[in-house]
Amino acid sequence: MKWWRCETPFFRKVTYMEHTKTLFIYNFGCNWACSVCTYRIKDPCNGEECKRIPENKIIELIEEYYRNEKAEKVKFLGGEPLINPHLPAIAKFAMNLGARVGIGHTNLSIMPPDGVESAVVSIKAISEDTHRRYTGNFSNKEVLENFEKCYQKGITLKTNTVLVPKFVDVGEVEKIAEFVASIDDNIPFHIIGYMPVPNFPWRRPTIDELKKAATIAKKHLKNVTWSRPSIEEILYPSKRIL
Repeated sequence: MKWWRCETPFFRKVTYMEHTKTLFIYNFGCNWACSVCTYRIKDPCNGEECKRIPENKIIELIEEYYRNEKAEKVKFLGGEPLINPHLPAIAKFAMNLGARVGIGHTNLSIMPPDGVESAVVSIKAISEDTHRRYTGNFSNKEVLENFEKCYQKGITLKTNTVLVPKFVDVGEVEKIAEFVASIDDNIPFHIIGYMPVPNFPWRRPTIDELKKAATIAKKHLKNVTWSRPSIEEILYPSKRIL
């Protein structure tokens, strides 16, 4: 089973960050098949990490952590979290308790449910051809429309993109920055250095290339950052509790 061919998405992992009092709930499955996805380096479908966590168990955990004042926030990640059919009900339960709910990472091809207050959106490309090559032949039309809809609804947005030399290059990063600025030039924008995945020809960007992309993006946006994460940081980000 591949994450982008999962017919029935399911929640596969829950982690907790004590200093921010946040529960992170991870979905297995994605509606795209991105050529630069780090899941191509390490497929999450390997034994325990692919074991489905029942939705009622997640609800019990959210209630336990909120009632005991351990968690104030719930964030959904993926794969693509918004394709999970149980996310709206779980998000509503958390919101009814009083927890703040956000989407920690999304391609935004689907609108978040009502009440979600924040979303970190990965904008792959503005050029339609590049976007289709990147995602497995999916258009970015709904993504860009949903981005503006989320902003109009008052959802706090952050954005990121992956810098891939000779594919999603500096010029494409500038187009993304221009689009984000057309909505609000205060929206934070983070540029991530590509981590090479098997069977694709692109290389990792240099520090100078990342700095150049950030400098150009700053012509349009006020809050631009960049990173060049190690494979360990990408594949082993936090300690699981479920």
